[in-house]
Amino acid sequence: MREGCKLILVEGLCGTGKSTLAERLHRFLVQQGISSSFYDEGAEDHPASLNWHAFFREEEFKELQKRYPNKANEIRSRAIKNGDSYLLPYRGVKAFSEVDELYTEIKSRELCWTDSPVATLSEFTDSIQRHWARFAELAGTSEKVYVLEAVFFQHQIHDLLGNYQGTDLQIEQHILGIAEQIAVMNPILFYLTQPSVREQQVWISAIRSKPHFATDQNIRFMENRKRIELKLLDTLPFPAYSIENANRDWDDVFSKMVGAIGSNMG
Repeated sequence: MREGCKLILVEGLCGTGKSTLAERLHRFLVQQGISSSFYDEGAEDHPASLNWHAFFREEEFKELQKRYPNKANEIRSRAIKNGDSYLLPYRGVKAFSEVDELYTEIKSRELCWTDSPVATLSEFTDSIQRHWARFAELAGTSEKVYVLEAVFFQHQIHDLLGNYQGTDLQIEQHILGIAEQIAVMNPILFYLTQPSVREQQVWISAIRSKPHFATDQNIRFMENRKRIELKLLDTLPFPAYSIENANRDWDDVFSKMVGAIGSNMG
C-alpha cells in the first residue's frame, strides 16, 4: 500500500456502494494484517465528521453557560475550542438530553447537515479544516489505517451548495484546505460513480424508500455535485481514482480498489 498511508477515503453519490465497499476494504486490510478502523458517515465517535456538533461563537458560548449554570462544567469539559469559536459535541450526552430546553438549543446550533446554518461560510470552513487538522494529528500517533466514507466530499459539498450557495472556487478552496491538513497521512481517495445520475437516484430512491431522491430538484443537485467532485479529483495533492460501476458489479469495483492500493505499494 502507499508508503505511510493512514487514510483511505471512499466518496461518490448515494447508491454507488460507498459504505458497502469501504467496509469491505477495511475487512480486507485487517485480513492482510494491517491495523484498520472503518467509520461510515453516521458512526458515533467519528474522528473526522462534525455531525452532532453545535457551533458557538465566544460570547454565545459564555451566555450558554450562564443560562444553564448547573450544566456549565459539563459544557466546558466537552467543548472544543476553535480559535474564536467553540464546537460542542452532544450526541448521546445524557447531561444535555435530560434538560429539554438545553438540548433543543444545542441541537438548533448544529454546524453540519442542517437546514438552518448558524455559522458563516468562513466560520464553517475554518471549523472543519481545524477539525481535520486535529484528526491528522491524532492519526500521527497511531499505526492504523482509517477507512472513511462520505465525509470528505459528500458532507462538505452538500452543505456548501445547499446552505451557502458556494461557488466552484469556494468549494475547491474549502476541500483543498482540508486536503492540505491530511496530506501528512498520505491518503488515497476512491470516487465511485455510475453513468447516469438520474437512473442512479431513481434506483436508490426505490431501494431505500426515499421518494425525494428521485425528484428533479434532487437529481439536478446531485448532477451538479458530481460535476464538482469529478473536477476536484484532479486538484488533490494525493492519489484519487474514479471508478465507474455501470452494472453495480461490486466485486469488480472492489477488485479495482484493491488493485489501486497494490499499485501504490511503497
